[in-house]
Amino acid sequence: MMLHYKRTSDSISVKGKTYKDREKHMPIVLFCVCATTVNAIIPQPQDGATLDELIEYYFSQLYTQDEILGFLLFLHNVMISKRTLKRILRRLNLRRRGVENLLPDIVRKIVDLRRFGYDQVGYRTMWRLLNTLYGVRATQETVRIALSVIDTDGVNARRRRRLIRRSYNSRGPNDCLHVDGYDKLKPFGISIHGCIDGFSRKIMWLTASHTNKNPRYVARYFVEHLKKYKRVPRSVRTDAGTENVLIHRIQMALRYRHRDPSAGVHSVSVGRSTANQRIEMLWSFLMRNFTIFWKNLFNSLVEEGILNNTDPLHLECVRFCFLPIIQLHLNQFEEMWNTHRIRQQGFAEQCYGIPNVMYFQPIIYGKLDQSFALPCGDTVLDDIADQYTEQTLHRGVSHEFRQLVSLVTGLTIEDFDVVQTPDEAKTLYRHLISLMLHTIFA
Repeated sequence: MMLHYKRTSDSISVKGKTYKDREKHMPIVLFCVCATTVNAIIPQPQDGATLDELIEYYFSQLYTQDEILGFLLFLHNVMISKRTLKRILRRLNLRRRGVENLLPDIVRKIVDLRRFGYDQVGYRTMWRLLNTLYGVRATQETVRIALSVIDTDGVNARRRRRLIRRSYNSRGPNDCLHVDGYDKLKPFGISIHGCIDGFSRKIMWLTASHTNKNPRYVARYFVEHLKKYKRVPRSVRTDAGTENVLIHRIQMALRYRHRDPSAGVHSVSVGRSTANQRIEMLWSFLMRNFTIFWKNLFNSLVEEGILNNTDPLHLECVRFCFLPIIQLHLNQFEEMWNTHRIRQQGFAEQCYGIPNVMYFQPIIYGKLDQSFALPCGDTVLDDIADQYTEQTLHRGVSHEFRQLVSLVTGLTIEDFDVVQTPDEAKTLYRHLISLMLHTIFA
């Protein structure tokens, strides 16, 4: 459908007819827009990126000019003045005001994201997703009005929600890393494991696999984190589960020779999972922005009678078909979370801001990085990984399942393309489980 559209600050013009009340007549625009898929995810700058590419990326993530200067200095060792930054922004034609995509394009992408799994998010989260991950320029007001029409019941439900938070004290980034598993999708064969920095609330890792109870798999996440950041956190907080024993031993060994009060055995804190405040807070957001969508999808498969979540074969088939797209969804949630701005919570005496900024630029908040230099090199960490950890199963499936897939399809797992949408994953699951059951019971 050809849509002639023009918008001012307080009116909408569709097919030559102007409507003065934007919010009242938003349904007219929605009726004229047919949803299409937009896959313009903004890439992160690679090693060797130019100064223009770095500035363009950080600008696209909605950082302020001071925050961009901080990232250039602390992460890329590039020092430029604010005047130089403004001159580069003008040359690249990067500006905040007066730049917004057409309303039909914004609505299309909102509808696409809701179908992809972001049907429980508020307008601020949706606004950040549009701007930082997909390059769709929109104001918060436009997104708020669009969502109020698209999801009226959801907006009203979120408006009534009230959260009560406990007080949390931290000396700076890496003062305490909070580690825990997330089992809300475990009935469908998907286990999630995550870690969050207590001060900045930055997500350090968020991974889906076939289990989060094997200490060798869980320790692998921790070792990969150490290799990535080249630092040892002051302390690690976990629950008392046996899956965390190797993380405890690695952390205590790396902190053994330090002389601060939290060194050695004191660098590990163990308590009840429900009292692990920071990561429990993360799980509550994950429930609204991620879990509900996938639980509803899997429950619909159960109701259709094509998923038996008590049958190991069905669960392995779920992982094979859905795990890649679920991990992509988690990666997007992590990126969105680490770049969103945490607002001040009432009278709580806590630092607030953007997790990435708080983690990499703590001096702005009068804090210092609490981590310690690694007492060993990557070679030792590689030896630890080889001896005490294991890589998670590819697509979360066993060797026996791989053989069964080859038997019924004539293809190896590597021959299957990774699905791009939940609907594609559902279609693949229906075909694959039907072939397997037909082969087994033929």
